[in-house]
Amino acid sequence: FLVLLLGKSAFLIFFLSFSGKAPMPRPHYKPQEPNGCSSYFLGLKVPESLDLGIPAMTKCCNQLDICYDTCGANKYRCDAKFRWCLHSICSDLKRSLGFVSKVEACESVADTVFNAVWTLGCRPFMNSQRSACICSEEERDEL
Repeated sequence: FLVLLLGKSAFLIFFLSFSGKAPMPRPHYKPQEPNGCSSYFLGLKVPESLDLGIPAMTKCCNQLDICYDTCGANKYRCDAKFRWCLHSICSDLKRSLGFVSKVEACESVADTVFNAVWTLGCRPFMNSQRSACICSEEERDEL
């Protein structure tokens, strides 16, 4: 009932092993290189024409990739840092240029990108956690 009332995104998404214990980092795991905001965004192919190519935004997307790919990460915290990073671009724009209309457009884009991550980012987050973590009851090939 609460899911219908509040929507899926209202709930914290986290990764637990089958036993309910916190996961452990996967030994010798090497995370994928962050790919910025292009290529695959939230598991969907993004046409090159839609890549905004804003270096500061690319930095924010890379930080989100790294956060999602860290075993035991909290999706809510990763997304909140991402939102802060995006809005800091707009704050920097306001300080450096002082154009209010440009800042409003920047904040609108930042909110749109953040809302897409907040709404559609559960699957990429869970896939990253599955890759980065093991459950304590899993067999370890390394031992």
